[in-house]
Amino acid sequence: MTAALASLSLAADAYNRYPGELATFHLRFTVPQKTGAKLQFAMPKSLKVESYELPEGIPTTLPGVVEVGQDLIVVIPLSKHFKKGQTYNITTRVRINTFYFDQYLVTEASLIGADETILASESVQVAVYGKGRYLKDLPEIYDSDHFTSRFLMLFESFWKPISQQIDQVENYFDPDLTPPEFIPWLASWIGLPLDASLPMERMRALIKQAIMLFQCRGTYQALRTYLEIYTNGKVNIIERRARNFVLGRDTSLGLDVALGADNMPNSVRIALLIPQDELERSGYSESLYQRKMYSIVRTMVPAHTVYDITCAFEAQTVSSH
Repeated sequence: MTAALASLSLAADAYNRYPGELATFHLRFTVPQKTGAKLQFAMPKSLKVESYELPEGIPTTLPGVVEVGQDLIVVIPLSKHFKKGQTYNITTRVRINTFYFDQYLVTEASLIGADETILASESVQVAVYGKGRYLKDLPEIYDSDHFTSRFLMLFESFWKPISQQIDQVENYFDPDLTPPEFIPWLASWIGLPLDASLPMERMRALIKQAIMLFQCRGTYQALRTYLEIYTNGKVNIIERRARNFVLGRDTSLGLDVALGADNMPNSVRIALLIPQDELERSGYSESLYQRKMYSIVRTMVPAHTVYDITCAFEAQTVSSH
């Protein structure tokens, strides 16, 4: 692999196959500025080219195939039909010839200049299983039975996607790794309501904090953590707690007696400083967003608590270096 990696990339549709199956290689490259360049795709003879998907306007007769030792080399001249500096995609489908032993097949793509210097190259490796993996579960006498081996390969091919999901099932319960479509399902398992309009990274962050949010529900820590994640802003919370009040022998209650400090016991004042682009993302006006915050806080503070919320929105500035 050379330093000009950005001008050439190669990938396979799968990195393990069975004999007789198709393998697909996806090649992306940028035509060099100098004339006389060519694209070269080298593969073992155990791979047989079945079809190409060439860019529009490129004749299918252009690729030439030559044998060099144990390799097949597909050569595509880039002078006539390709524009300099333009990026193209080529798909090559090959059939894996049957053989009954495990092997790694290496294919390599290269951009070669007019003076035969390699401008860029990249290779991929495909593992080919010569025998069915399920043979290990049968008596040893079947180990050399090619018919049974190939018969089992059919089931392995069908069940492979399911087996891979089973092998990686623990990742579906990890908020950082589970696919986006599983996020609502994962949240429902722990009874955490999620706003479908939130960006995916915030949903994942809320699920990661779910245990703490439930354990500390109704506390300063849980409320601040939830609001910081939800709004992607800064949260300032001021609590006013009720002081102990003891009635003595000479104390009386009446209309002229007020309880609590500044007549505001068990109250919370919340100040939110939210990025301006949060309004654009949510599609809310400032008043609607504040009402949304009221509905969220109502579910997170104790029932006897009085609360007040103020939302301020600021444009994010990009610092220059």
